[in-house]
Amino acid sequence: MPRERGRQKRPSRSERHRRRHAPARKHVAELTVRLPERRVEPESVIAHLGPTNSGKTHDALRFLVESGKGVYAAPLRMLAQEAHRRLAAELGEEKVGLVTGEERVNQGAPIICCTAEMAPLAGETLVLDEVQWAEDEERGSAWTRLLLGGEYRHILLLGAVEALPLVRHAFPQVEVRFFERKAPLDWVGRRGIAGLGPDTVVVAFSRRAVIGIAGELNQLHPGRVACLYGAMPLASRREEIDRFIAGQAEVCAATDVLGHGVNLPCETLLFAETTKYDGKERRDLEPWEIAQIAGRAGRFGFHERGHVGVLTGLPWADPDPDLVRAALVPHVPIEQGQLGYRIVDSGRLRPQLADLNVTAVDELEPALHAWRQAALRYWSEEGWLEVESIQPLLARLDAVRDALHHARRKLGLADVWKLMQAPIDEDGWPLLGTLAAALAGDTPQHTVVGWLLDPHRLDAAGLEEAEQAARQASILRWFALQYPGVAGVTIERAAALEEAAAERVVRELRAEIEDPTIGRCRVCGARTAPWASLCERCYMQRSGPRRVRR
Repeated sequence: MPRERGRQKRPSRSERHRRRHAPARKHVAELTVRLPERRVEPESVIAHLGPTNSGKTHDALRFLVESGKGVYAAPLRMLAQEAHRRLAAELGEEKVGLVTGEERVNQGAPIICCTAEMAPLAGETLVLDEVQWAEDEERGSAWTRLLLGGEYRHILLLGAVEALPLVRHAFPQVEVRFFERKAPLDWVGRRGIAGLGPDTVVVAFSRRAVIGIAGELNQLHPGRVACLYGAMPLASRREEIDRFIAGQAEVCAATDVLGHGVNLPCETLLFAETTKYDGKERRDLEPWEIAQIAGRAGRFGFHERGHVGVLTGLPWADPDPDLVRAALVPHVPIEQGQLGYRIVDSGRLRPQLADLNVTAVDELEPALHAWRQAALRYWSEEGWLEVESIQPLLARLDAVRDALHHARRKLGLADVWKLMQAPIDEDGWPLLGTLAAALAGDTPQHTVVGWLLDPHRLDAAGLEEAEQAARQASILRWFALQYPGVAGVTIERAAALEEAAAERVVRELRAEIEDPTIGRCRVCGARTAPWASLCERCYMQRSGPRRVRR
């Protein structure tokens, strides 16, 4: 990566803290919290509620096709892409478009498949998928705004039965249609890793664990193992899914990404782990998490029944079969005799720029805090509305302000706010700052961006570096749509980087899975956890007896 010459020193943490908590230069006027509201009520509101593999999405898309005009809004780019492919194959590519934060395909088409954040607020028919995402702490606002303010003639809400209280809060007169699984689930108990049959998926909850399991499976099914985890580029994920669907891969190792719209023709699903790290602690899986993943077994049209159990034969994996078995039976009363796994009865909101009553960038942070406090007071009487976390917005604001501290020119309020809406996770914030500086005319940052866009930098990249490049390509695609050509960023160049990264990920992933030393102690060759290079015995021998300090 090129060095940035002549750059002034990055502000210290204490300086950034001082700037962040300094009083605004201009007083922020008292804020009035405004809820999204529709002027015209829909002619029909129908909720399709039920478990995975129940046909609720299929029926909703049939309604959308028959109406001939409307929007399918999903929580994930991959789900939007899948619906786009499906509908375009049926109706013709000219009649279906795709709109996400990173791409625009035929956006003038009568039917648009999109992520929830990109859904227009008005139209003929809205199919809003995974409506329970309205309670998500960091993204729920996109769903809640459509529930409160979407002006559509017909609205179809899809989700788990647990979301019924939320749906009734938004639309008291909603027509509810309950869906049942089309293929029943059977508990099969413990299954050994050596005897797995075709169409089996093994689930673990870290990237390293999944790759380790895939390596073990590859020794039993050479060259016929697929692998799925969240950090994979979408194109790589699609290639692995296609291999499994085509039968080129007999078994698959996956994380809980499987529970978010990945439709595999899976007959048997086995949990290798029943704990996960949630960003704060390692904990047992919640019953609804297990049920969401387990529901992927027995895909209708491929298998008559689904089978769910736990995997044995790995010394480092110790799944709890009782936890999984219990989660296959819903136990929480919802309404109308329906049972679920939890209650989803709230929707979250966060402010739009127009809600903040600000005219300058340095007013944004105090205004966001003021809006949050006003919303908490206002919604204390509104039982189903909650405030979405403003921390991601503040973190992006920090990244932009840090990058612009010594920039040649300042960015206006609209540009800073737009950058704060970038669809990125925490590891993308440094790149966001780089792009902000480039937008402000910082020439060294143009050089950095140019280097990032070069696919040849991946010629010798390892797996993690290729995964990071794919995430960067996604951010660069978003930036190119907002600011075409700035710093040399175009959709074509970003797409080329994304494609190169996806190809590199598949190549490096194959090499890791086929490495016979994966999950083996590098000293004695004994089985060990895939994230450890030494078994416990060799580790203790190498460490030696501990000396007691006197």
